Amino acid sequence: MNFLTKKEKKVLQVINNYFKENGRMPTVRGLKDELNEEGMSIKSVGTVSYYLKRLEDKGFIKRDSSKNRGIKLTSGISNDALVDVPILGVANAGSPTAFADENLEGFLKVSKRILKGKEGAFAIQVEGDSMNKSKVKGKKIKSGDYVVVDPNDKDYKNGDKVLVVVDGLATVKVFKWIDKNRFGLFPDSSNKKHKPIYLTPEDEFIINGKVIDVLKG
Repeated sequence: MNFLTKKEKKVLQVINNYFKENGRMPTVRGLKDELNEEGMSIKSVGTVSYYLKRLEDKGFIKRDSSKNRGIKLTSGISNDALVDVPILGVANAGSPTAFADENLEGFLKVSKRILKGKEGAFAIQVEGDSMNKSKVKGKKIKSGDYVVVDPNDKDYKNGDKVLVVVDGLATVKVFKWIDKNRFGLFPDSSNKKHKPIYLTPEDEFIINGKVIDVLKG
């Protein structure tokens, strides 16, 4: 097997970890962000492409330049390890301004280990920045990401990230009990403009489920 430099090994490791966590490959720009989070100080997508070419030349990956996520590990991962999760619309991670259309918009291929046998899980794409400091399984919820929602776990605890439809509009927030009859939906953001939403049993809302994972958009 061809020798990998320390940095090439790091790039390959990040690609592997990203796939295991998200069930799909990163984009080149997404890989740049992931590498920077790992402390590599990558300043351009050109540098990422350089490392990808090195890994391809050494036989560790294959690339399809016609695809946005055209990286393939040569060791491969069986499609049997992946499942399709339906995408059911968009939720706003700011004030609830996006309609919660439960219209099927497509599917995400997700690693089975993410779902762990959870039936009925679905994905929603997040828009807005009110949850950009919040993490699920160590991954921040950023605008454009997809969150995987488990609709069957109804035991909501303080700190859970939840998808809630308020007055027909969907939003992702942090759940916290205020008292036995009231709870709040709290932002977790670097943008201080976002405010909590307080709800009582008299309000019109539906908690659609807990956010169990984040897939990078």
